[in-house]
This record gives sequence, C-alpha cells and structure tokens, in this order.
Amino acid sequence: MSSYIGKFKYEIYLILVSLFALIVHIHLASTLNLGNDEAHYYVWSLKPSLGYLDDAPLVGWIIYAFTWLFGKSQLSVRLGAVVFSFLDGFLVYYLSYILFRNKRAAFFSFLFFLSAVIFGIVLSVMILPDAPLLFFTLLFFIFFYKAVEEKADRGEEIVKQERKNETDILTPLLKRRGVGRRPTGRFFWLLAGISLGFAFLSKYTAALIPPAVLLYLLVSKRNRHFLKTVYPYMALASALIVFSPVIYWNYTHNFISFKFQLSHGFSHPKPGFPLLAAGWFGQVLVITPLIYLFLIGAFVYSLKKVPFLLRRGVGRRPTGRSSDGWFDYREPLLFSVCLSLPVLLFFLANGYSHRILVHWPDIGYLAAFPIMGYAADLLTRKLSYRILKYCVYFALFSGFFLSYILYNQIYYNSIPVGKIIRYIDREKRLKKGGAFSFIPHIPGKPSTADITNDLFGWRHSAKYIGIVYKGYKAVCSPLFILTHHYAIADELVYYGGYKPAVNIYNISGFLNQYDLWQNLDKINGENALFIMDNKYMLNPVKKYAPYFKSIKKIGRLDIYVKLRPVRTYYLYLMKDFNAKKAIKHLKVESRMY
Repeated sequence: MSSYIGKFKYEIYLILVSLFALIVHIHLASTLNLGNDEAHYYVWSLKPSLGYLDDAPLVGWIIYAFTWLFGKSQLSVRLGAVVFSFLDGFLVYYLSYILFRNKRAAFFSFLFFLSAVIFGIVLSVMILPDAPLLFFTLLFFIFFYKAVEEKADRGEEIVKQERKNETDILTPLLKRRGVGRRPTGRFFWLLAGISLGFAFLSKYTAALIPPAVLLYLLVSKRNRHFLKTVYPYMALASALIVFSPVIYWNYTHNFISFKFQLSHGFSHPKPGFPLLAAGWFGQVLVITPLIYLFLIGAFVYSLKKVPFLLRRGVGRRPTGRSSDGWFDYREPLLFSVCLSLPVLLFFLANGYSHRILVHWPDIGYLAAFPIMGYAADLLTRKLSYRILKYCVYFALFSGFFLSYILYNQIYYNSIPVGKIIRYIDREKRLKKGGAFSFIPHIPGKPSTADITNDLFGWRHSAKYIGIVYKGYKAVCSPLFILTHHYAIADELVYYGGYKPAVNIYNISGFLNQYDLWQNLDKINGENALFIMDNKYMLNPVKKYAPYFKSIKKIGRLDIYVKLRPVRTYYLYLMKDFNAKKAIKHLKVESRMY
C-alpha cells in the first residue's frame, strides 16, 4: 500500500491541492457580486446568438447552459469558470508530464500555475471568455504534442513489438479486431483541430496560436516534415469548421465583430514608453513579481538549449533524466518556447502603442509553465543550487501570499488604494521628478481606483434604483431606464431584473452590444430615468440635450458596504425622447443601426 501511494504521491498532492482551491473558488464565486464584464456576458446569455459584437460567443453559451441547469445565481453564472479552472490544473500537470516525463516537474508546473494571481484567483472565479479559452488551449497543446510525437514515441516500441509478434499467433487476429490499438497520430491531429476551434469560439486572441504552431514546425528538425503532410491543414480546417458559426454571423453582420476587436485591441491615443511600462507592470503584478522573474530565467535557460538542438539534429540521446528513464529534453523545451514566448513578446511589443489589459496574454503563459516546472525540479534536486532551491520555494510562497492579500483586500479592504494613489500623485506634482516619476499613472480617480469595489454593492444599488424607478413610473409613465455605459445597464439587468432593449437602454459615445439589440423608435416620446455612477462620469445635460425636451437632476444615491463607500449614483429625469434626432445624430457618429 505504501509503495502504491509513493508511486502516485504527486497525483495525490495534485488532487488535494486542487480540491482545496476549488473550495476557495466556490466561496468567492458565491459571495462576490458580478463584475462589469461578467454581467455583460450574462446579458449575452439572455439573447443566445451565433455571435456578438464584443468577442466570440462561447462564454455566453456556457452561462446560458449553467443557469438553465441550476437556476440564476452568482455561482451558477460563474460555474463555468470554476469548473474549467479546476480542470486546467490537471491539464497543466499532464501537459508538463508528457513533455518532460517527470511527475515532480509536472507538480511544480501546477503549483506555478495556481500561485499566479491571474490564474489562481481571478480567472478561476470570474466568468470571462478566458475561462474556456485556457481550457481548450491546454487541450490543443496536449493533442498537438501527442500528434507530432506519436511517431517518435512509438518507433522503438514498434520494433520490439514486431519481434515479439513473430512468435505470437494471436496478434494478427487481435489486430484485425482492433484490440489493443493505441490512438493514431491522425486521431490526435483531429482532436487538436477541434480543440483549437473551441478556443476560437472562446476568444479571438486564439488566432495567435496557429502562427506559434507554424513557428514550432518550421524550426523543429524532428517535426518539420509534418508541413509536407495533410495533417496540420486538416487540423486547421476542422478548427475553422467548429468556428464557422461565428464566421457566418460576422458575414451577415458586415464582419462587425472582427472589425470591432481590431479597433479595440489595436488603438490608443497616447503611445509611448509610459503605456508600455504600465502594461508590462500589470503583467508582473498578475503573474506575481518573483514568479515572473523565475519565468524569465526559465526562458533564458531554454533559449540556451534550443540553438544546440537546432544545430545538432534530432537524435534521441540520453540527455535528460525523467521519471520513466532517459529522454531528450530539448525538443519539449523547443515546443514550449515556440508556443509561449512569441505570444508574450507580441503583447509586449504591441504594448508600446496600444493598451493591453492584464489578461490578454494569458494563453502565452500556459506553455511556459512546463518549462518553469522542469527548471524548478532541476534547481531543487541539486545540492550545489541550494540558494536557488530556496528561491524557487520562496517564489511559490510569494505567489500564494499575494493571492491571500488579494483575497483579504476583496473582503476587508486592508490596503487603502485611494490614499496611496493620492499620495503618489501629490509627490509626483511636488517633486517634479525623482523615483515617483517612474511610477506609471493608475487610471481612474482615487475614489474609484480600487477595482475590488466593482464586486460589491450592485444588489443594493439595483434595489434602491428600483424603488426610485417604480415611484417615477407611477407619475411619468411610460418610463425606461437609460445609461451611458453598458456596464451599468448590465449590472441592473442581472440584479434588477430589467430587460435589455425593452425597459433598459444604453446610448453611449461608443459602439456596444446594445446598439445591435435596441430599436430606439420603440421608445420615441417616452421618458427616461438616467443612471450614472462615479466611475463613468459625463455631463448628461450636454450629452442628451438634443434627444429630450427637458433634463432634470433628481437625486444622488450613495452605496456603502460595511461602512465603506463603494459607489455613488447620480439620477436624472429626462422627458419626451426624440428617437429620430437621436438616430440621426448617432449615424453621423458612424454608429450602426
């Protein structure tokens, strides 16, 4: 029994840690209000479609499925993210194992994945397109590597089996019946293509995966010959078939979603080093600083080995020790580097001229975790690397500790973010230089800079706004709710029970999903209760004066959670909406109706 446990001890550790993380994620998913993006994807699920303006549709379909099965709740909306993240840990472990054939290294890879704040806390709880994207990208990596390594892995096995079959009279009969056959390379290519297709359905950034795959096949001497076969193209074709509903939807909508994403992801009014520094600093924070440094070290180690592989050829020589014996570890290093580093460098370079959100490069880290696990295993095994050994453990500890700090910040607001930003801004103004000048500007006002506030207070907000809405509807009917930002509308839809493009509308300065749903002619002549919060501020009188006969401010609503202010609303009553003027003005602004 003890030998059996010893043989599978890392799998036992993996299950235990994953179950503990699952409990934490369920608690977070159950108790936190939906974030702005999460509420937006919930609204998608109310109107199932083959495509949406903002991104690929799979996240909306997933929310629809779980809320249909388990009813409407914060947990059921987020259950897809929780389930996918639970499975992601096992996939990271398995990917690392099939690459380096070392269970200890695979377990290190899993720990690095879980200790990075963006993967262990944020994307494990929040239902974003990245939740299915990470899962299907990992599946693609696994199936793709099995496909390209199938021939190499089976070479010696086939020779041994053929010698054995010479005296085995049952083998021909069993082969005819298909008994004992392993999946073929073609089967793995097909599974890889299907997984890639679902990654496309999850998020458009999956389009960066095929170029990375092409790079690997070009530089790998062992697997370059696959480019002369039908298999990679068959996989890509199957991926496009899975993705075809989105292509069809875009075709029928003038490719509006593709155009929107290109303009959204590749535009910023002020390019330059401060923008690059802000984007890069965000990456360091969400991966956590010490883990990010270890990642850079793992890449440096890998890049030293890869040129040697490219010069010396592809022979399988005993160059590395694994749990299963000797193997050539350089090809897995090449695989991981090609599928991770180009994606990360793309976002890093693009960050100089475009705003990059912290979760956009997430698929670039997935293939890097196996390298980190392999390097951590090497450093912690050798006594001569004792200092580096402790650095590995401390990096992992720092990641989990920062996750705890974030957990504490969410519920107890232990870090006064607003006060810190005010102090930094004051020092930057007074000293006109020095160390504070190198700190990138944190967007937003000090009162709204703590993004954890977005996870509280929406239920109370919808309750009180509903009371105001019912009161004014009784005397100003017909009355609809109007917002200038889709995030406010989405939260009110979930927590207030309003219906998009029925009794809640969004007219803003930029194109969004509501513009594809709503028909402003339906509300011509009606009155509106305009809702604005302190995060998204504008002058409603100036903005909406051409559309209404009169606009009057009727009040302010302050929302507190545990005596902590989290949000302030400003309410306006707008009378007699002129749909014709509004549509004409919005068309001049190149809006689509």
